[in-house]
Amino acid sequence: MSESVSVLLVDDHAIWRSGVRSMLEDTEFKVVGEAGSGAEAVEQARLLRPQITLLDIRMAGGDGLEALVALKKEHPRMAVVMLTTYDNPTYMARAVAGGAAGYLLKGIDFDEMIAALRAVAEGELLVDSKTLLRSLRGVSEGAAGSGDLIEPLTDREEEVLRLIATGLSNRDIASVLFVAESTVKTHVEHILGKLWVSDRVQAAVWAARHGLGPPAE
Repeated sequence: MSESVSVLLVDDHAIWRSGVRSMLEDTEFKVVGEAGSGAEAVEQARLLRPQITLLDIRMAGGDGLEALVALKKEHPRMAVVMLTTYDNPTYMARAVAGGAAGYLLKGIDFDEMIAALRAVAEGELLVDSKTLLRSLRGVSEGAAGSGDLIEPLTDREEEVLRLIATGLSNRDIASVLFVAESTVKTHVEHILGKLWVSDRVQAAVWAARHGLGPPAE
């Protein structure tokens, strides 16, 4: 990836923000701003329009999960990654349902951090399939189908979306549908554009909310 990717850091500890900023130096990820609370994050995102926001969950200035919902409501195409000390399945499920592209623990090393951010920037799945499925079953369904879209999904795109919601990769979807992986990639790009979401996780959340998600066990 040669183009720079703008990043907003949100945490109430300045030392942590400084450490992450240092980690991202000399990479394609450019820190364009910092915030110490959820409310400040919303203001900074509105001003800076970052492509990725790294957001803590527990902050003195407000709940990061609430900030997540506000950020995704205003910026549906911005990827938000939760970066926290809490290895908590409830928090993880809330994060996925609220719009997070991923959920990382603060003990992550440099290589894992960069790999994760690159995956997010490419719209790939950062949450494992089991976690995704478990989280999506807690998302209430709205009106089934995609009639609320300005440009409706085609039958094939809807089929691909259902498979995305099971956590399958492009390669796996290609095998299921007996088509080329490049064809699936094109379908995914069209789906993300039509749903106005930033990544596969949020496409899966959209599917679950519209009755197109994976079936309950």
